Amino acid sequence: MKTLIISTLGLSIILLLSTTILFGQDINVGFKKSIESKVLNENRKLIINLPKDYNTTDKTYPVIYRLDGDLDLFIETVSVINRLIYSEELIPEMIVVMIENTNRNRDMMPTNTGFFKAEPGAENFKEFIENELVPYINSTYRTTNEKLICGQSLSAIFTLYYFLTSPDSFDSFIACSGGFPDCEEYFMDLTNNFLKRKQHETKNIFLTHGLKDFLDQEGVIKKQLLSFSKKIETKKNIVSELKIYEEEGHVPFQSLYHGLKFIYASNK
Repeated sequence: MKTLIISTLGLSIILLLSTTILFGQDINVGFKKSIESKVLNENRKLIINLPKDYNTTDKTYPVIYRLDGDLDLFIETVSVINRLIYSEELIPEMIVVMIENTNRNRDMMPTNTGFFKAEPGAENFKEFIENELVPYINSTYRTTNEKLICGQSLSAIFTLYYFLTSPDSFDSFIACSGGFPDCEEYFMDLTNNFLKRKQHETKNIFLTHGLKDFLDQEGVIKKQLLSFSKKIETKKNIVSELKIYEEEGHVPFQSLYHGLKFIYASNK
């Protein structure tokens, strides 16, 4: 087990982590693991954080899977989650699993577009998560049946694809600055098929968009998300919200914070 050591992060990050630490000490936040994927034919690296009482209790925990895993996003994610757990007491303790990228465009895209002309790999990546990663996490750590997934930008497109094609795979979906760039017709077909299927269990989906997004200067993505949100709201057992930030740009920083608050408020 390889421990991530983060030294002197600065007062703001220390406060966000909501832990009692002494200035100048190293902070053990999480650890790295890897899993060999037969589906993807490659080794996939993970960054994992366990609740602070994991080793002193026999409790089980929900798991949040976050895409585009790297150290910076890991620190941000754990900070937000710790604040909501320990300071605001609004969500349960949970295990964090960050999935590092190898070929981001391949894994996140379910179809060809003007900017992506290679063979799409989203279906294989989804199979890896469902049939290899989730079973590995469940067999290695004490987990409940509750699972969440969060993606941003390109990985938000994958999150929306996952939601429309396999909604029962996760309890909640958070898509930050998603959209349908040059593939709106493809996603319209997925959405129409999704609306025709019966949804027996309640699923949550939280979408965000910043009005100052440099990738949406003409407001096309905003219109796509507004239309998409209205459509899925009509489906029984789907609890959804689209939050638009007037003063934020691409992937609003508050997305995970507000998404988790929405999910656990809707579950009460």
